[in-house]
Amino acid sequence: MEIKQIDKVLIVRINDDSEEAFSILYNTYYSYLNAIAIYYLFDKNVSSEIVNDVFLNVWSKRKELKFPIHSYLVKAVQNGCLNHIRSQRIRTSIYDTYSQEIYKVEEIHILSNPEPLQNIELKETERQINEALEHLPPKCRLIFEYYFYEGKSPEEIAVQIDISVSTVRVQIKNALDKLKKLLNHLLFIILSLNI
Repeated sequence: MEIKQIDKVLIVRINDDSEEAFSILYNTYYSYLNAIAIYYLFDKNVSSEIVNDVFLNVWSKRKELKFPIHSYLVKAVQNGCLNHIRSQRIRTSIYDTYSQEIYKVEEIHILSNPEPLQNIELKETERQINEALEHLPPKCRLIFEYYFYEGKSPEEIAVQIDISVSTVRVQIKNALDKLKKLLNHLLFIILSLNI
């Protein structure tokens, strides 16, 4: 049946609870209304749900239907599409807000807590450096520890242990050379210690 053949008599029959008349209306308009919904939403499944919801609403309000019904059905589908878009926007907005909060918490966590593997690697590196320091002669090690761990200048170290500044510099260089050999795999750390 064509849309233009839906007449006042058919609407009156639907008002009187005629399922057959409602079925004619449904079969006549379903494809047309579905095409309108797809035009707005680009989603066949959602469009079909919206059109079916419109027809469910039409049946539940069948006593109030009036002729002509064409504009009413088209407007109902448009409203259904708008409601769907708005609900999606709200859901996406809530999800985005929620996601942003999660990302903030994760970012704070990452920035405030070093990665567990990083802690293990740093401890292992520290252990290897300390082990290598054990291989240095006692005086050389003492000078290097003053320089590296306590941040003293060669001049301060020279005054503290009563030797020349040039001797301190030679001892630090000897320590670095020895550490470079012992800790070749950590060369980037040792190079950063150069005077």
